[in-house]
This record gives sequence, structure tokens and C-alpha cells, in this order.
Amino acid sequence: MRFNRNRLKLNILFLTIFSFVLFGSFLFIQKVYSLQFIESDHFQDQALSYRERVEVLEAKRGTIYDKHFNVLASSIQSYNVAIKPNEINDLGFIKVLSPILGIDENKIINKITENSSFFYLKRNVDFETGQKIKSWNYKGIHLEQSNKRNIYDESTANLIGLVDPDGNGIEGLELYFDNYLQGQNGELRYESAPNGAIIPQGEIKTIQPKHGEDLVLAIDSELQYLTENLCNDALVDTGAFKCSVVFANSLTGEVLISSETSSLDNKYFNIDLISARAYYEPGSALKIFTIGSLIESDIVDENSSYLVEDEIEIIDGSCDDNHEGFKGCFKDFLKHEPLNLTVEEIIERSSNVGTIKIVNNSNIDNVEEFLKKFGFGSKTGVELSGESKGSFTEYNTCKTCLSSLSIGYSINTTQYQMVKGYSIIANGGNDIQLSLLRNLDQNINQKSIISNDLSNRLKKLLINVVEGDNGTGKSLRMSGYVIGGKTGTSRTYLEGIGYSDKRFNTSFTGFIETNEGPIVGSVILWGALGSPISEYVTGGSTAAPIFKNIVRNLVPDK
Repeated sequence: MRFNRNRLKLNILFLTIFSFVLFGSFLFIQKVYSLQFIESDHFQDQALSYRERVEVLEAKRGTIYDKHFNVLASSIQSYNVAIKPNEINDLGFIKVLSPILGIDENKIINKITENSSFFYLKRNVDFETGQKIKSWNYKGIHLEQSNKRNIYDESTANLIGLVDPDGNGIEGLELYFDNYLQGQNGELRYESAPNGAIIPQGEIKTIQPKHGEDLVLAIDSELQYLTENLCNDALVDTGAFKCSVVFANSLTGEVLISSETSSLDNKYFNIDLISARAYYEPGSALKIFTIGSLIESDIVDENSSYLVEDEIEIIDGSCDDNHEGFKGCFKDFLKHEPLNLTVEEIIERSSNVGTIKIVNNSNIDNVEEFLKKFGFGSKTGVELSGESKGSFTEYNTCKTCLSSLSIGYSINTTQYQMVKGYSIIANGGNDIQLSLLRNLDQNINQKSIISNDLSNRLKKLLINVVEGDNGTGKSLRMSGYVIGGKTGTSRTYLEGIGYSDKRFNTSFTGFIETNEGPIVGSVILWGALGSPISEYVTGGSTAAPIFKNIVRNLVPDK
């Protein structure tokens, strides 16, 4: 009995041990199976990750062309030179790298000391230099494909703008069309040897980059270059801070010229894209609109006559020599005896007194509403970031604002707004969308801003400014050309100083008839100095000659 009991115990022990062995074997077999068949991909990927390298394939930024498909800006293949300090085992490469990159040895050492993981030593190194560095195969130095942005025409550089080291637009057209131009990067994944070389039999995965789209501008780079030279000469002759020029087709809205140059003494107008961003009071160039508002309302017509003196008091006594409230006194440019002048003659002579007498027959709300129809007080929508919308003066308590507005003060406009406004007059009275792009897929916007009849009447008045015997724009008269426009002169407002007694914003804004429709142009000299003769300058003597030279090259066959 005792024997049977002991045997039973042994059998139970045996079965227990056997069960454990059997269960353990099952777990082992299961794990082996899992490793071999189920988790093998995971471990293969993990193993691969230790020797896998990823290289960014940078998308090429789109090329920018002018209207004739001349390249203005493009990207060329280059390299970014990067360093991983934790991979470096020998600093001997510094003596070789320093001269080829133009970076002081100590500066490279300091960067390596300050950074533990990764940093760019130099971006956008030319292709040949990058290839040479890559061939050396120094441990810790990594070459990353990049695209260096080149601008080929300095006269368009300001307009085109800039990109940052990562190839993102930060100014000008590069910024406005950044999403369109930049594309999408790809990548190259490959197995590498310890020295970083590609293993020929190793797995390679490539995602091709999607390159950016190209831009074709309406800008004529030859006219742009000519304009820059004309402006540089004018800056010397007038002492102005800045010269800006915009020309556009009044039917299509295509901008043919958008140029600006700065003098060395440019402390008050140090602003890029001044034609779209800076406010100015247009002076007499606005008179065609303020007087036009009364012609549209049938309050006056071209033959309405006024007795015009050489000064007018809006506030009694304001024209007295000792009166401090001189802002209520308005004067013509030259002293003259009282004259009987028609509306046409008042515009021809650009008489301030005559204009005030005409416009004071209306009210400021009506005049402002007429101006707003042409886009004053609103952005034009041209493809330049940071465009200003301009502004009107608060008129509630202003006794002289209607008079001031009538001659182009008490309003802040941009040069692009003036081009748009004159384009509406020139094209028959239709709205227009200004654009820097070529071949817009649009016809002229048939939304009528003013009637075709009023458009023709205002154009005739502007042509008379050039063709009339007393016209302020008669220097533009050329045989075979039909030119109309208006000079403008206003005192320059200097930040922190106020209105200058010696500097003026002088302008000419007008149109030239061509086979492609009327071309509208605006020339502004910002802060031109008064001449030794008169201490006063005009748009006719400073801006009009630039306009004339551009027209000769724009329409050379007349």
C-alpha cells in the first residue's frame, strides 16, 4: 500500500515536470515562429534603420520670366553644407574646408563646439564646390542638395524680391506667389555603409520632388532697364530721395514697367515697392477727377467760365502776410492778373484758384464718392504684398478740406491707384484689374465706372494739357503721338518734421494711344529739391521728361 502511494507521488511529479517542459517548449516554438514569420519584417526594418540614410531632394523653385521670356530669376543646383559634430573623429578637414567656403577656421571650430547634433555651416554653395567637398567623404560633413536663387536683371530685383535660405519667399513677387513657385520636396532613402556610401544592392526608395510652377510677367525688362537709368539721372539732377515709375495697358491691366530707384541720401523714403505701399498727396494730377465729378453731375461743362485771380481766401484774412492761418489761403504757381478762364483752360494751366472755384460748387461727399468709384481709398489688388489702400481726411470740422481736396491735398493715394484711375479714363470708362502677369485670361472688365461720353471728354481735357499753348505738359508734345496727362506737385511730408518748404513730390500721370490700346504711365520723384531759380519744382520739369523718354521707346515707330 505504501509502495503504491509512493509510486503515485512519483507519477504526479513526473507529469508535472513533463507539463512544464511541454509548455515551455510550446512557448519557445511559438516565439521562434513569431520571430521568423510574424515579426521578421519589424526586425528587418529595425535593422535597416541603423544603416538607412535619408537625403532630401529639394524641389526646384519656378523660374520667373519677363513678357519676352527673358529669365529674370531662376534656381540653379547647389548644396547646403551641414555638420554633425557627434560624428566627427578628426578635425583635420577644417584646414581644407575653411578656404573653399571662405569661413575662418576659428569660426568653424566655435560652431562645432557650440552645437552637439546638427547645424548648417553654409547654404547654397555652388554645385562644383559641393561636389568637391562630397568627394572628400569627411566623416561628420553632410551635403544636402539645394537650389540657389539667382536674379539676372538688377532693374527687376526690387520687384521680384527675396527668398530665405530655405527657399521660401520673403519679399516682392517671391513672397506673393510663394506657394505657386516653391513646389514640394522629395526624398531619397538608401542603405549605407559605415562610411556613408550607398550600398549598391541595398534597398533604395525615391520620392521625386514636385518642382514649382513658372511665372511669366507682363514686365518688359528692356523698358525696365531704360527706366532705371532715366531715374538714376533724374535723382542726380533733382536731388530727390526716390524715383518710381509704373506703366500699364489700360485695356488688359498688364503692368509693363514697375521700377524704383533710390538716391544715396534716402533717409525718408527707405521703403521697398514704394509705388504700392507709400502714401502721397498727388497734387494737380487729381484735378481731372475732382473737376470731373462736377462735369458728370452737369454742374459745369468744359466751356463754363470763371474769373480766376492768382490767390483765393477760404478763411478771411488768411492771405495776409502776417496771418498765421495761411492754410486758408491758396495760390496759383505764378502770379498773374485776373483772367477769365474756361474749365478747359483751368485744367490746361493747372490753376489752383480756378479749380477751387469750380469744385466749391459741389460738396465734399459728392467729390469723395466720385473718387471712390475709380478705386481711391481701396487696394488695387496688384500682386504685391503690403499694398496700401490710401485714405481720405476726416472732413467734419475742416473748413478748407474741399478746397484742399480739389487740388490733390487732404487725400492719401498710391501710385498704383493713380495708374488705375487714369486707366479707367483712358479705356472708355471701364473698370480694370492691374496685374503683373502676362496674358491674363480675361477681357476688359465691362463694368462701367463712368460713361464712355464722360471718358472721352476727360481724355480730351488731358490731351489739351499737352497740346494747349499754356499746357503744363506741353514739353511732352511730339509729332505723331497722342498723349494726354496731368502734372502734379505737392509738398513732401517728412516723418517727424512735417511738410517741407524745400522738397516736393513731383509727378506726371498720363496716357499714350497705341495699337494695343492706351498705355497709362505714372512717374514720381519723391522729395525733389527746389531749383536755385524758384525754390520750387514741378512735375512738368522733372517727371514729364522721364515719361517722354519712356514713350519714345515704348512706341518707337511714330
